[in-house]
Amino acid sequence: MKKVLFLTVAVLGVLVLAGAGCKEEGETPAEDENQNVNQNVNRGAGQNVNTSVEPEEEISGEEVSGVREVVFVDYTNKSFGYKIVRPDKWYWQHYIKKEISEAMPGVLDLFITDPNPLPGFGTEYLGRIVIEISEKSLDELARNVSDLISSAATVGGISATKYAGVRTNEMVENQKVIAYHFEKDGKTYRIVYTKINSTSEEEAVFERVVDSLSF
Repeated sequence: MKKVLFLTVAVLGVLVLAGAGCKEEGETPAEDENQNVNQNVNRGAGQNVNTSVEPEEEISGEEVSGVREVVFVDYTNKSFGYKIVRPDKWYWQHYIKKEISEAMPGVLDLFITDPNPLPGFGTEYLGRIVIEISEKSLDELARNVSDLISSAATVGGISATKYAGVRTNEMVENQKVIAYHFEKDGKTYRIVYTKINSTSEEEAVFERVVDSLSF
């Protein structure tokens, strides 16, 4: 009786060990140039980070002096061909036209990143850093930032207008907004930073993203 029991336990142990290494078919979805794959990635002890992974993303591991604990990684937007560095371990999402056409008419492409979970559509605040490509005119975009101070700038080697200021109204209080607007190949680009009680250190992260943009 003891021998039979011992053999049964041994067989069960082998089956458990064999099952631990199994992976179900279809567990990893196929990727293509216009598809985002949402994953929960454990970036550190007890921290789950949602991230959209596109093919051929290169990790640079670059750190910016004066910006505490922020590491930047390379990101390429394959739809429109621009490249930036984005803050590593931040939540981020890339949307193409067919995914946002109903919620945001005229918008062709949208990249959003934030250190906190993204709120999604339905709110005015999409995330701390937003890169929007649209068919809107620069004059139309400028009307939305008419309360901010404008100045000349250059983004990715292209002449741009920078808008910056602090908003306090019935909706928000002490909200810093920085926006860069420019045009390329008949499309308008809007790179926006939005943060209540913003710090110079947090703004430096945004400016590093803007400075990194290239085509």
